[in-house]
Formats: sequence, structure tokens, C-alpha cells
Amino acid sequence: MYRLRSSILLIATLLWATTVSAQTDMQVWHRSPLDFGIFRYVYDIEILRLALEKTRPTYGGYQLHAIPPANFTRMLHALRNDTYPNMVLETSYDQKLEESDDLSFIPFPLELGIIGYRICFVNPQVKEEIQQINDLRELRQYTMGQGADWADITILRHNGFQVAEVSNYKSLFKMVAGGRFDLLCRGANELMKEYEQYRYIGNLTYDESFALVYRLPRFFYLNKRNTVLKQRLEEGIKMAYADGSLLELWRQHNLHSIEFARLPERKLFYLDNPLINDLPKDYEQYLIDPLTMRFPQDILTPN
Repeated sequence: MYRLRSSILLIATLLWATTVSAQTDMQVWHRSPLDFGIFRYVYDIEILRLALEKTRPTYGGYQLHAIPPANFTRMLHALRNDTYPNMVLETSYDQKLEESDDLSFIPFPLELGIIGYRICFVNPQVKEEIQQINDLRELRQYTMGQGADWADITILRHNGFQVAEVSNYKSLFKMVAGGRFDLLCRGANELMKEYEQYRYIGNLTYDESFALVYRLPRFFYLNKRNTVLKQRLEEGIKMAYADGSLLELWRQHNLHSIEFARLPERKLFYLDNPLINDLPKDYEQYLIDPLTMRFPQDILTPN
């Protein structure tokens, strides 16, 4: 009987300690990894986790929570209203977000710039003729499709393209395959995964002749009230970048996709991004060159 009481007391003590620990851990909210695709946001969440782990000795434990899937507009509304305390939202820089009194961001480009190399799914009816294009003037004759609220819409229109906005992410692939528009341009790190995920769609194919290139830095955004979390993430990201663990994570999630994209074999058309005109260029020190695979710290590619 004494042993039984001791065991019960021990279990109760452990449960109490676990509950107290959970209550003192920093609670952090992020997008659901199942939101709009089986792989999207997984890399962002892993960077978030890595930064929190690096700072565990100084800031303590943490718990990550996935927010129920929602579109970007609702996510942004939740962030501005601090609906989920310590919410982190990754998105492309837009000076309009910077003008908000509610938001702040961490100026570290999550994909190290690779997402700004855009390769296009293509309407199969015009695939062959697009391969013959040699300049932007010719390319502007073809229509683009993009997701609603994506920064690419402003960028492409600013550079003279006709862009159709589509609210449903999955519909984009069906529409380009069906010829509703001619091009659906995605990051070089996204093409392979999305092609594998949606290749069941009849006639889905991608262009192999060119890539659009423009600065498209994506940052972690937070509500300005969450100052401690912002400081923790800034410190954690710097630590992970300095010791090479962040670049190793980047390689695990992106390198195979970049090789699949075969960027050095493509014609490159450079576009201007008017959304970043006021953005300080400090973030550019972290950008890689995917054509040569040279990294800022030369960790992944030797001399």
C-alpha cells in the first residue's frame, strides 16, 4: 500500500511539474503546414523552431501551435489584432505593411533570395512558342495568373504584364493547364514540389527555357506588442546562421528543387519590384547566387 501511494504521489508530482512547465513556456503561433498544400510553410516553421531552440538556454522553453487554415487576409487581420499572442506570419515585404502601426518584421530573407527566381507553369498550347522568346517585350504578350494578395501581382503589372488574380491556390494549376491564362510563375524552390503534388492534373507542364528574376524577400512579421518574441527570434536566427545550421536546413529543403529547376540553362529576364523601394538593403548580405551556388559563408560550396 505504501508503494502504491508513493507511486501515485510521484505521478501526481510529475504531472504538476509538466503543467507548470507548459504554463511558463513561451507560446508561439504559426500558419498550419497543411494550409494550401502538403509542403508549404514547413520550411518556415522549421526556421522558427530552430531559432527558438537556439535561444532556449536564455529564454526558456516554448510550445508551437498551428493556427487553423485561413486565407492571407484573415491571417493578417489576426496578426494586427493580436488574436493569437506571439503569432508569427511569413510574407513578402511590402512597404504598405511597414506603414502599419501594428506590425514589425525581422529583416532576414527566409529563403535567402531563391524564391525571387521564378519559373513558370505554362499553358500547353503555347509552350513551344514561348520557348522561342528572347526578350521581355515578347513575353508580355502572354497572360499571367497569380494568387490573390500575392506581391507578384503588383510586381508583374508594374513591369507591363496582364495578370489574372485567383483566390483559390489549387485552382491556379488547373487553370494554367486548361489554358485560362498562359503562365503561372513560382519560386525555383517551389516548382518541383508543386509539380509533383499536382501532376495528376491533365496537361500540367512547365516552361524549361526562361526564368523571371526579381527581389522578393520574405520576412517573419509579428505584432509590435510581441517584443520579447521578436528579440528572441532575431537572436536565434543570427545564431543559427552563424553556426551554419540555418544554411544546412535551407539546403535540406531547397537544394534538390533548385537542381531540378536547372537555372544556369535558362534565359533570365530581370524585373523591378516597386514594393521594396524603401527597404534597406542590409538583408541582401544573406542572399545566395543560385546560378553558381555560392553562399555568403561558403559553407555548402567549397572554393
